[in-house]
Amino acid sequence: MHVNNKLFALDIGTRSVVGIILEESDGYYEAVDIIVREHKERSMLDGQIHDVLSVSEIITEIKEALEVTHGPLTKVCVAAAGRALKTEQSKAVVDISGNPMFSKQDILHLELSAVQLAQAAVAGEKNNEHHYYCVGYSVLYYQLDGEEIGSLIDQRGNEASVEIIATFLPKVVVESLLSALDRAGLEMDALTLEPIAAINVLIPASMRRLNVALVDIGAGTSDIALTDSGTVIAYGMVPVAGDEITEAVSDEFLLDFPLAEKAKRDLLENQSISITDILGFETVISKDEAVERIAPAIDRLAETIGEEILRLNGNKSPKAVMLVGGGSLTPDLPEACHKVEPA
Repeated sequence: MHVNNKLFALDIGTRSVVGIILEESDGYYEAVDIIVREHKERSMLDGQIHDVLSVSEIITEIKEALEVTHGPLTKVCVAAAGRALKTEQSKAVVDISGNPMFSKQDILHLELSAVQLAQAAVAGEKNNEHHYYCVGYSVLYYQLDGEEIGSLIDQRGNEASVEIIATFLPKVVVESLLSALDRAGLEMDALTLEPIAAINVLIPASMRRLNVALVDIGAGTSDIALTDSGTVIAYGMVPVAGDEITEAVSDEFLLDFPLAEKAKRDLLENQSISITDILGFETVISKDEAVERIAPAIDRLAETIGEEILRLNGNKSPKAVMLVGGGSLTPDLPEACHKVEPA
């Protein structure tokens, strides 16, 4: 929501919801307020809302806390996890002979024409039982008379085209978000994917000529974006993330899920942890022993992420992999990811 030059945004994740107030100044946004609330129970799994009422309560808490300082909030921009994400490339072409003035509005219209073609392709896929909403797109390249060009504005020629990669989420994922927001008295002003939001912050256009993978590892999903040749070339996700590590801790040490989550977090800061299992037995376990016992789960997480990166990148390793998100703090995960090699 815009209040003067302010923007209200929510990152609705599997483990927590983050509310941010951003203030615009000279074309840049500065975070002036931020509130984080964890879900009281497992009301979201793998990025999908399973309990709309519970999630809406958390959103309401954040909204009301921010309204104390920033006034009424009625609209919000949302970043969502890429559960069941689909991507589609498409190309739109337009005849510009005799019409050299190509404004920003003309280019936007051309890009949206390509998005419509991608939407039609997704809708026409065989065995597609779901309806999908487009939640974002990236321009792969523009062309003028068949040759790549940086910008089409004021260019003269016969034919202009754009190729884009569009991302889609299932209708059920988007509509559950809308329901939770509606119960919190909010209207969705914009929707994007978490990896799209992350890559715009962490990998600026000047770095996108490099073949880099950005992986946002949350609690329920690991969302992936790849750059190369000056643009974003692919988006993807795997429904494996931090919760799998928590579940491994739970299984290994006989803990219920909340205590297993606490034990997992304690491993980040301590060389040993004290746990009490469901039978009431208290044990002190060293960090090395704990990590060794959950190593198979860490390896599975790394392997799943690595295989998806390789698939999206044409079965070749990128120059670098950047891990962000709470799940990226998993012990030994970067080393395990490094072991995944092309087939």
